[in-house]
Amino acid sequence: MKRVLQHPKDPLAGKRMFRSLGELEQSPAFVSRLEREFPQGAAELNREEGEDSLSRRSFMRFMGASTALAGMGLASCRRPVGKILPYSDSVEWMVPGKAVYYATAMPRLGGATPVIAKVHEGRPIHLQGNPLHPGSMGSADQFAIASILDFYDPERSRSYLKGREDSDEVEANEFWSFVSEKKKEWAKSKGNGLAFLHGASTSPTRARVADLLYQELPELGFYEYEAVDDKNLKNATASLFGKGNHVRYKIDKAHRILSIGSDFMGVDRVSDSANSDFSMGRKVDHIEGEEKPGPMNRLYVAEHQYTVTGGMADHRLPIKVSEQSALLNEVAKQVAELTGDEKLKSLVGEGQVSETIKVWIDEAVKDLYENKGKSLVLAGNRQDEGVHALCLAVNSALGNIGSDKAIEIVSGSHTASGTIGELAQAINDGKISTLVISAESDPVYSAPSDLKFDELVSKVETVIHLGVRNLCATARASDWHVPGAHFLESWGDVRASDGSYSVIQPMIAPLFDGVSEIAFLLKLLSDKEPEAGADPVQDAVKETFKTIAGSDSEPLWNTTLRNGFLRDSQYPSVNAEINYESAKAIIDNNVTDSNGYEIVFTTDNKIWDGRHINNGWLQEVPDPITSLTWDNAALVGISTIKKLAKAKDLDWKNDDLVIEDKAHLIKVEIDGGEPRYFPMLPAYGHAKDSISISMGYGQESAGSIAGTPQSAGEDTGDTTGFNVYPLRGSDSPLFATGAKVELVTDEVELRDGYNTKTYPIAITQEHFLMEGRALYRDGTKEEFDEESVKSKEAHAEHPEDEHASSFQSRGMDSHIPPEQAIYRGQDDKKLIDDGVQQWGMSIDLNLCNGCNACTIACQSENNIPIVGKDQVIIGREMHWVRMDRYFAPNTDSHGKFDEEEEDFENVQFMPQPVSCTQCEAAPCETVCPVNATVHTEEGLNAMAYNRCIGTRYCANNCPYKARRFNFFDYNKRPLDQLYKGPLSDEDKTGVAPSLKLQKNPNVTVRMRGVMEKCTYCVQRIQEAKIDQKRKARDSNDVKVPDGKIKVACQVACTADAIVFGDISDPKSRVSKVKASPRNYEMLKYLGLRARTTYLARIKNPNMKMPGADQVGTVSKKIH
Repeated sequence: MKRVLQHPKDPLAGKRMFRSLGELEQSPAFVSRLEREFPQGAAELNREEGEDSLSRRSFMRFMGASTALAGMGLASCRRPVGKILPYSDSVEWMVPGKAVYYATAMPRLGGATPVIAKVHEGRPIHLQGNPLHPGSMGSADQFAIASILDFYDPERSRSYLKGREDSDEVEANEFWSFVSEKKKEWAKSKGNGLAFLHGASTSPTRARVADLLYQELPELGFYEYEAVDDKNLKNATASLFGKGNHVRYKIDKAHRILSIGSDFMGVDRVSDSANSDFSMGRKVDHIEGEEKPGPMNRLYVAEHQYTVTGGMADHRLPIKVSEQSALLNEVAKQVAELTGDEKLKSLVGEGQVSETIKVWIDEAVKDLYENKGKSLVLAGNRQDEGVHALCLAVNSALGNIGSDKAIEIVSGSHTASGTIGELAQAINDGKISTLVISAESDPVYSAPSDLKFDELVSKVETVIHLGVRNLCATARASDWHVPGAHFLESWGDVRASDGSYSVIQPMIAPLFDGVSEIAFLLKLLSDKEPEAGADPVQDAVKETFKTIAGSDSEPLWNTTLRNGFLRDSQYPSVNAEINYESAKAIIDNNVTDSNGYEIVFTTDNKIWDGRHINNGWLQEVPDPITSLTWDNAALVGISTIKKLAKAKDLDWKNDDLVIEDKAHLIKVEIDGGEPRYFPMLPAYGHAKDSISISMGYGQESAGSIAGTPQSAGEDTGDTTGFNVYPLRGSDSPLFATGAKVELVTDEVELRDGYNTKTYPIAITQEHFLMEGRALYRDGTKEEFDEESVKSKEAHAEHPEDEHASSFQSRGMDSHIPPEQAIYRGQDDKKLIDDGVQQWGMSIDLNLCNGCNACTIACQSENNIPIVGKDQVIIGREMHWVRMDRYFAPNTDSHGKFDEEEEDFENVQFMPQPVSCTQCEAAPCETVCPVNATVHTEEGLNAMAYNRCIGTRYCANNCPYKARRFNFFDYNKRPLDQLYKGPLSDEDKTGVAPSLKLQKNPNVTVRMRGVMEKCTYCVQRIQEAKIDQKRKARDSNDVKVPDGKIKVACQVACTADAIVFGDISDPKSRVSKVKASPRNYEMLKYLGLRARTTYLARIKNPNMKMPGADQVGTVSKKIH
């Protein structure tokens, strides 16, 4: 029987926080899910209803009968034999079981992500940011952390292939013999007819080797392609400041920021450290012994849909992408008037904006002007070249450009490669006979639809594809496929966004004999076989290093390898004046036809442009805003959905838009082209008449993960999500206007043989619901300053008493009943007196932006499995760290809003990471019948996996819903074989050997029937304790020093939102953080004494802005 905790009812009056429309409307399905003892489907073997469904009891009957088959089929259940050796000779100082850490870097758009690889016995198992790197400050996002799974992907390319479509495996020698013959032809023609289509890169060695090849073959062509790029920003910078010059954003220098369609904390990579730079300006507490934080920054965001950056905004304006250039034009106009800058005024067009937008801009621009020299205006990377040029001119007028300003102009390398459009023209002109494609964006799949690139490559005599993925459209359209090398198994180099030079060093010998781009180019330069033990790529990188470092010192090379970068190698700053004549030539009139519907092609937060489509961690992590997994969808604002419904004579209200596990469909046509169908999701904070669809999905035959793996449920085809690239043209890389959009009310053929009018989606927004109020708390900077003064005064007068601030006494916490704890827990005071350290954590909601890096890092560190789409739909995802998202609408002067008419266009967004809080009076411990969940002396709520019998009483009794149950052997079986258990197909029994290599040997791999949860990375705690005891030798100084232990989520957090340490030590950083008046315990009124607490979010509103009285007041009215 479920224990019903007495949570106070959330009153309808006052500002409401909600996770979904189902919660807001209190739909029957939502209420049922909230009150049910176990999640729907948790007690059933499969999801089908009726006579054929299997309950737990019928499953036991089935398994009892199946034991008769044991003697017949168990031979086929043996794991396949597979061997892979990281190294042939063990390193002399290698200690089995002890990790070694190496510095390397992941090449990224416009720079790199410097990382530290955790290596066990020669195999990398975990990646984290490099805190020493000056260009990243330890930042590593979800893509970088999850890239280790791409490395071990059992379906990545491992052999040479010959032939288009139905290709055959061939030996490497056969391909290189073919190339040798071709080289003779190219030598005679000086490379005429040879072309390379590569991705964007800042590798100096690749550029140098390509230049050497060009000198030998001056008729060859180099072309660059990225489905998601920043070429418009680069082109605008080159036009205004000269070729070879780049923009370097230093967001920590800006006190006021205006972002126009730029998700600079998310998928718009303006710098490698944008997230941590911004967070520096959001810190409000002065922690003793640390530098006092500077003035709190203020962020204005104008965007069409909620992004990670928009969620952190102090003021946010929902606006269509097609109207953003006109908004910037109005900003430029007002800045020119305030500064008297005639040159800027000459760039301003005639565009007009609505009165609502103008009022919003007025006060924002005044704030920017009052902070001249300490402000920043930036636009999304994929905005038009003219938008970026006008942005730079505005920043120049505001005095924001300089070596010590938010924008620095630096001198770097300049690519001379052509565009994919120019390549298409050359192919049509018959100038290309051999095309080598190494672009990771899979151009046959993702290139602008008007180029018809799939037809173009068929005109080329020989197409060679080099890549780590052979399960992609480009590989299938090529005559030859060469397996590419992952950055973790190859030598290379890269420049970070600030220019810092980093060496990419291999962590392991190549798993599948992959070839890197540099190695391929070197092969074309010379057929000479390297000497035994020599690596031509390493030699080439060292040659480049000598040039950049100005030295061939071996100690300097070793230091660079150890640190991960070459010191003082940043791009030099230049004093360049804006060329206003060039600016005029590229700035349009800033007026775009914004009538009708617009389709926005967004970069996906999980798979980028589609290159990570076969990465299970990224597929299953919920989207930072929508919580959608395993799919993409058309995000549509509430008012726009009602408008579409009205066109079909449907009078939909908010309760008609509640999403359970199936979404309605919409049909989209652009310029009379072929209609495309997409599932539709109601999106809070979305601009009207704007529809966002993320790119990268709908890839055919791209791998088992990319094929929506599931064991049961409705057939959704063999692709994950829906392909939006066919709607994207060369003239509409970011958005397309004039789209024809219809709500689907009758069945359509969504995929071959699959007719439906709805589509099953896996969305986690209502999973693991917590009851109670004021779970999330916020306030304003002014309120925080007042509370800080009160707290200091109260503590000075009565230092022995506890003083609750307004942040700590909201909701039920304002009148907690005495003696409410059922279980008192252990005597912490005695343990502390005995010198036993007590671990705890603090999470600063003011810094957390909900990016999901912590979730992925936890999954990588703790061997957490993925479960597949159908299992996510019924609430069985296994993430130990989940990201709850709350939305709150604005209210009227009486604290109310019309739930029926509210369109939720300008709601506030609040992310909150939740994991096991390690309660001192843990309700899970009191109900376990086998004592599988116990409390350690150090305050951890530990799991004894070998005792657990799977009653799930602990999960039922956890008010934080932080426990996860292994319904199947997720770590042992492919996702489409879960229900077959030991009777799974012979060729699918067990897990691929390469995936086993990624597992952390210090963490148990859990099996079916076991409960699991966050452990505070107990393996890291134990490692630090052992190390400290080793150092202490015979002394009693065995306490782990503060800061020595960093848990996985803490290291991954680029915003420094998570602090972990010994809460029994008043001098520890975590104790100092918890002393803040913002510190509060979630569900404190239950008396559980959680070790993980939160710091309330603080907003810094400009009180002259429209709606400023709503900012930072979400939890204030909850009593």
